[in-house]
Amino acid sequence: MYLREDHLQIFKTWNVDELDEPDIANTAVALLTTVSENTTGPIDFSPASIAIVVEDDIVVSDLHEMADAFVLLFGLMYALHLDYPKKLMHTFTFTQTVIMGLDEGKPLKPCLLNLKNHLFLKH
Repeated sequence: MYLREDHLQIFKTWNVDELDEPDIANTAVALLTTVSENTTGPIDFSPASIAIVVEDDIVVSDLHEMADAFVLLFGLMYALHLDYPKKLMHTFTFTQTVIMGLDEGKPLKPCLLNLKNHLFLKH
C-alpha cells in the first residue's frame, strides 16, 4: 500500500504436490516458500521450508523463518552489490535505509518517508 509494489514479485510459492520444479524463470530475486498442501494466499508464513532465489537459481534453501530468509536475501544483495530489481526498489531501499540504518544521510522518497513516519508514530 505505502510502497506501491506487488508483493508477488518477491514472494513465490511452490506446492510440491502440484509441480516437480518451482516456477522461478525470469525471477531476479525472490523468497520461495515450499508447501505440500493447498494454501489460501500467495504467502504462507508456516511453510515446509523457504529458499532464496537470485537470478533464476536457488542459492540458499532449507530456511524455516520468513524474517531470517528476508534478511539473508537482503544481505546477499548488499554484499554482492546486486542492483535492486526495479519493481522492488522501494522495498529494498526502505529496508536498507530505515530498517538496517544504512545510508541514513540520504533523503527518502515521499512514499518511503510516509511509511517511516507512520511506523514511528506514537499513538
